[in-house]
Amino acid sequence: MKFPATSPLIATCLFALLSMPFSAAAQADVTPEAETVLTVFEGPMSREALNEMRLTLSEQGVRLNYGNFQFHPQTNEMIGAELSMVVDGVSFKEYVEFVSPTCFLRVTKESGFSLEGC
Repeated sequence: MKFPATSPLIATCLFALLSMPFSAAAQADVTPEAETVLTVFEGPMSREALNEMRLTLSEQGVRLNYGNFQFHPQTNEMIGAELSMVVDGVSFKEYVEFVSPTCFLRVTKESGFSLEGC
């Protein structure tokens, strides 16, 4: 004995079960690891500011190098530089560009450089 309504009902139930977000519950159990912030720079970038950052990181045993400067054509302010550092044997190298004076350059032990707020 076949019921014609049974097949669409089973298909609907299977679709509902398969479309439930099971992975969201598994991700909620994972706690993100906190990063170790080595230094934070806020404001207009300059060679003097990068040198202060280099000295601060040097006190923590981190070697910071910088170069390949970019300057704004009208104001002659530095708007970008290439940064590289070595932390616990791990090398990070990135070109950072400050497009506004409200940018934050965060230097962390685990992920290197991150630019926020631009």
